[in-house]
Amino acid sequence: MDLTALKKIPLFRSIHEAEIEMIFSELKITETEFRKGEVLALQDELCNRLIILLSGSVKGEMTDPSGKVVKVEDIYAPSPLAILFLFGPDNRFPVQAIAREDVTALVIPKQSVLRMLSMNQTLLKNYLDISADFASRLSKKLHFMSFRTIRQKLAVYILNLSKMKQEDTIELDKTKSALAEYFGVSRQSLERELSNMQHDGLLTADKKMITITDKNRLIHIVRF
Repeated sequence: MDLTALKKIPLFRSIHEAEIEMIFSELKITETEFRKGEVLALQDELCNRLIILLSGSVKGEMTDPSGKVVKVEDIYAPSPLAILFLFGPDNRFPVQAIAREDVTALVIPKQSVLRMLSMNQTLLKNYLDISADFASRLSKKLHFMSFRTIRQKLAVYILNLSKMKQEDTIELDKTKSALAEYFGVSRQSLERELSNMQHDGLLTADKKMITITDKNRLIHIVRF
C-alpha cells in the first residue's frame, strides 16, 4: 500500500508515514478494487465499515417508496462514503453506492475505525472535521431539496453561485444534464424552465453562462 498516497487522503492529513504504517500493521484494513457498475454498498444495508475512495468515483442513488430511483450525488476520490452513518443506533447506508468507473477503496471495519481513532488524536480530529463538513453539505442539500418547483431550485442554485462568485454573470458548474439529474427532473423540463425564466425577464442564458437580470424577483421566488 502506497503510504505517500495515503497522506493525501483528508483522514490521514498531517500524520507521519511511520504512524500510518503502525496503524495499518495493527488493524484490519484492506485495499479493495471495484469494477465499473459494481455496488460498493446497498441502500439500507448495515453500515458496519468505513469505505474511503482512493481512486475513481461512485454515484449515490436512492430508491423512494414508489420505486423511483433518484441520483443523489457523485462522490470522487479521495472521499469517504457515508461517514456520518457509521455510528448510531440505526446506522445504515442512506443510499446505494455504485462505481461510475473502476474504483480502488480502503475498507475499514467499524471496530477497526474505533481503535484507529483512539490511537491518534490528529486522526480523530480529521475524522470529526470531515464529519462536520459532510453534515454541513448535507444540511445545504436538504435545504435545497425542500424547494418544490424547478423554478425555485434554479433560482436558489443560481443565486448561490452568484453569491460565491460575487458577480451577476456566472457559469454553471455542472452540465445541464448533470444539473437536471441533480434536481431530479428531465433535461427537457430544465431547459423549458430556463427558457421561461428568460422570457419572464429574470435572467439571460447562453449555454452554461447565466446573467441575472432581476435579482430581487429571483430572491422572491426562493422565499415564496
